[in-house]
Amino acid sequence: MALWYAVSASTLLLIATTTLYRSIAGGLDAEGDGYLGYSIEYLEKHPPQGGQSSHDMNDWPYEDVRILDEAGKVVFSTPHASAHLPPTLVTGWPGVDYRVTNGRWFRALSRRVGGQTYQVCYDRTRELEVLRHYRRNMWFVLVPSLVASAAVGVLIARRGLRPLVVITATARRIGPSRLDDRIAMEGLPSELDDLARTFNAMLGRLQDSFARLERFSADIAHELRTPVHALRNVSEVALQGTGSRENDREALATCLESAGRLSRLIERLLFLAKADDPRGMLAREDVDVIRELKVVREFYEPAATEAGVQLTVEATAGIRFDLERALFQRALGNLITNALAHTPPGGQVKVSARETSASLVVAVADSGSGVSPAHLPHLFDRFYRVDAARTPGQGVGLGLAIVRSIAELHGGCATAESEPGVGTVVTLTFSHRRR
Repeated sequence: MALWYAVSASTLLLIATTTLYRSIAGGLDAEGDGYLGYSIEYLEKHPPQGGQSSHDMNDWPYEDVRILDEAGKVVFSTPHASAHLPPTLVTGWPGVDYRVTNGRWFRALSRRVGGQTYQVCYDRTRELEVLRHYRRNMWFVLVPSLVASAAVGVLIARRGLRPLVVITATARRIGPSRLDDRIAMEGLPSELDDLARTFNAMLGRLQDSFARLERFSADIAHELRTPVHALRNVSEVALQGTGSRENDREALATCLESAGRLSRLIERLLFLAKADDPRGMLAREDVDVIRELKVVREFYEPAATEAGVQLTVEATAGIRFDLERALFQRALGNLITNALAHTPPGGQVKVSARETSASLVVAVADSGSGVSPAHLPHLFDRFYRVDAARTPGQGVGLGLAIVRSIAELHGGCATAESEPGVGTVVTLTFSHRRR
């Protein structure tokens, strides 16, 4: 960084001094050419008399003059014109600088006016000497400036990178056991303020993810331990005893139930893993939404009747939409199962559907216990459970996460609104398939 600063500062200094020098030199050249051009105009208007002798030219107001006729013959010249004016000059070009035998510098201009060629020059040795001194002084200023800019660049780089050193030290300290560390925002320059805020926000997300993984590990261990222990205990009893055929059937039924719980848990985890890479997962087809809602209601009607809950479907007839039929049924099934589990007897669960210009909106509303505002933002998070107590058979909080994944696979989203003691409404939005 210090090197780049020194290089950039040096480049700017070099450009500035060079531009200034060229501006001064160009200005002097233009001024000299203007002076010589004015001299030629004066000579044209006030030509020297033909009988004028060279002795009378000593007081001529211009340095040296030579006038040629159309044939190139000299018709007039000042005493030192042959020594100070080169024998050939390109007519019509800008003024040229040249050095004569005595070491002095001249600038000459040649123009053709009215059939005659006028060649005029003047001594500009002093001007060039001034420019030479300027170039020398320019290097005297430029070299120390380059050294100073390099030194200042090192200081600025160290001071500017000091907050990055603090950020780096904080990042090195952070680990799985210190995810609560954050970058101190006090004293940071405005250029790094956004970086620090973004880094702190990332740490917050990581901390939250680690916390969820810890809860997941504990819940999964509990959910796996219960059926595995049941399988092991029942198997040991069946192997050690000489029970009747009926007892053996009961042992096998217990083993089958525990294996079913394990299978359902593994199947849900595999689904969520596949949902993270949805390529090739969807096979959409034109689905009669009302018919699918009625099929799902008929499937869950016995469970709702047993729980004393009224299950209804409200939707406009004729709604058809491109959906993955099995996933759509699974999402509705998870929502209805969750609603029935949290709705007391005498309550109601209502499934509704409507179509907009861009999407299909399906809502499952219940009159159950509701969810507190503190839990609502995390309702669809994986492994999250409102009730932290581990009740066997309750699950590990994957049902609503699967619902959200299904909605997102269809290009939509899942949202929830709830009021404790009143009920909860979960809304699924499915977007139209892009043609």
